Amino acid sequence: MVRKKLLVVDDDATFLDSIDIFFSGQGFSVIKLLNPKNIFNVLKDEIPDIILLDVCFPEDNGFDVLNKLKSHYQFSNIPVVMMTADVTVHVDKAFAQGADDCIFKPINVEDVIKRVTRLLQ
Repeated sequence: MVRKKLLVVDDDATFLDSIDIFFSGQGFSVIKLLNPKNIFNVLKDEIPDIILLDVCFPEDNGFDVLNKLKSHYQFSNIPVVMMTADVTVHVDKAFAQGADDCIFKPINVEDVIKRVTRLLQ
């Protein structure tokens, strides 16, 4: 069985490690990225099956990264799930820019696994 690749982009290393543990236990290969500026360098070497992308970064905006991903012909079909702890984030904006789903932190791991699995079917 081929393991599905999950790219998780978040500036919280502890959160990345937790996601890695949970999804690895579900048979995923997890690629962790702390800085969204490096996303296209990672994508040159590995194309994930799905991306979990945080909205808020100290220097970047996840919506800008989402827009760049969805505007690039090679990456536009990769499902992207936006994540945020900011309840003021407009979910409509995420969907309007091409997000496939949006989840709020703190996450419910079982729920996120179900959502990711659904998007990969």
